[in-house]
Amino acid sequence: MAKILSIASTEILKATRQLILENAGYEVLSFSNTPRIEDLQGTGKFDLAMVGHGFRGADKRKTALALNQVFPGIPILELCMHSPEIPGADFILSHSPEHLVTAVREVLAGRRVRGFPA
Repeated sequence: MAKILSIASTEILKATRQLILENAGYEVLSFSNTPRIEDLQGTGKFDLAMVGHGFRGADKRKTALALNQVFPGIPILELCMHSPEIPGADFILSHSPEHLVTAVREVLAGRRVRGFPA
């Protein structure tokens, strides 16, 4: 079972995304708000990190840097409202639960996601 680190901007989004991903068969550790590096250390190994759409661009980029420091090479899936902010990350421009699960499957399979998942 793949293990996903999910970072959302609110408690409601945190709980909703966690439920969607757990129902799809993934193990999920969720944070609301941007975690500090100290919060991430010791949390184990993850197959994917997901950064939610409710953060400012600078906060998304800062979070991606922290993720790469603690988990070098971890794939990052950015959820976007309009355009991606994290350089090199996979991203989706959708809030659909089906699109979210499809994008997670694609990234975990090693395929790039750019916009809406196929």
